[in-house]
Amino acid sequence: MSVADSNAADRPTVVLLHSLGTDQALWRHQVPALTARYQVLAPDARGHGTAPRSGEPSIEGWIADLRSIAKLHGPLHLVGVSMGGLQAMAFAATHPELVRSIVIANSFARMPQELADARLQTSTASISQAGMAAFAQHYLDQTLTRELDASDYAALFDSIANLRPDAYLASAETTFRANLVPQLESISCPALVVIGELDVKVPTECTTEIVDGISGALLETIPSAGHLSCIENPAQFNNAITAFLDRVGDRAPTH
Repeated sequence: MSVADSNAADRPTVVLLHSLGTDQALWRHQVPALTARYQVLAPDARGHGTAPRSGEPSIEGWIADLRSIAKLHGPLHLVGVSMGGLQAMAFAATHPELVRSIVIANSFARMPQELADARLQTSTASISQAGMAAFAQHYLDQTLTRELDASDYAALFDSIANLRPDAYLASAETTFRANLVPQLESISCPALVVIGELDVKVPTECTTEIVDGISGALLETIPSAGHLSCIENPAQFNNAITAFLDRVGDRAPTH
């Protein structure tokens, strides 16, 4: 896991966990918004961005990577989009003593099997036939709900297009086959579940499953945003997470 940080070790730590196929550039609007009050870490998941692919991706590997960060930077506020939300939930469930709060955005604890099968089959076929660049363009065409600033679009496109196909597909397998529903009741920290108003990637029942599974979880909708809500409507996304973090404060983890 490769980590970019804001070099403010005397402040509480927020860790931003990106979605499948993207990298730390997904958080280009959140890092500057948070650095005034927090040390902000934006790690690249294994096989993504600048992070090497060290072994097959797994939930256990995600947990180990976050445990390494927590040992260096203390209890963490976790903010994850899609795959990053799964990583955050897995870590918060297994290491409640190391998590101050969790934001789960545009994510799921379990993808319905038929939908998971379809997405994996479609991705495998598309990548094998046309390559990662064409896959990146198709994915963004199907996912984004509005036209992005050119630099935002380029950052997303490059992050996906430059991935090795085997690295993407291995992470997709882990992401879409995960089942964290049994672990949700073990998440004891304050939790905010964020959805994009226009997100068609995550079924409503998946969001409900998370909200119902985590005691006291809050739900907030980001207007005029789809699956990548942090970059499609960054102002509203930032307002939601900063308000939540302000309410949580420097609360000590419970365990």
